[in-house]
Amino acid sequence: MGRRIRTIVLVLLVVIATTNTINAKPKNNQFCKFARLSLLCNKMVHGATNYNDALKNAFRLTLVLNRRNTLLLVPVLTPLVKKTKSTSASNILKTCQEKVKDIAIYIKDLIEAVDDENKDMIEYYLRTGDITLRDCVDTITEIEVPVPSLLAKAAKEVEDYKETALVVFLQAPIETVYNKPLPVNYEG
Repeated sequence: MGRRIRTIVLVLLVVIATTNTINAKPKNNQFCKFARLSLLCNKMVHGATNYNDALKNAFRLTLVLNRRNTLLLVPVLTPLVKKTKSTSASNILKTCQEKVKDIAIYIKDLIEAVDDENKDMIEYYLRTGDITLRDCVDTITEIEVPVPSLLAKAAKEVEDYKETALVVFLQAPIETVYNKPLPVNYEG
């Protein structure tokens, strides 16, 4: 009888512990207190112990996303280019591939900028349209062809990652940069 009670108590403790774990909200990382996309932010800065680590982790994860997008583009866009008869169709794949290469360069530059403490460069790159797949999407919409859903999703993810990295950089809500002038001292 005593063994049975201990087993029941042990099972109840496991159930209670599991329920508390399942229902518990994940702790928001200190660098994500202003993030609109807090789950993404926590993922991006995971393991960071200081501000620079948080930024570099965010940029590194954005670089991983960009590598995935590089692999995604050709299989997604090749059928679209083949069935499109427009003269602009040949530019679609080229524009999209160039854009992904540019994003990789910008992100690598951002990681170096963290080491160099070049905050103007970081803010400039994150606030301008340089880290985006918008040009890629626009080349498709210009020829009045539906944008493949995988590409639309990838473009949205890039925007989300960029916005989240900007919030980590600013340590302020994203709204604080609207209508704020770009850094004057940036020499890019």
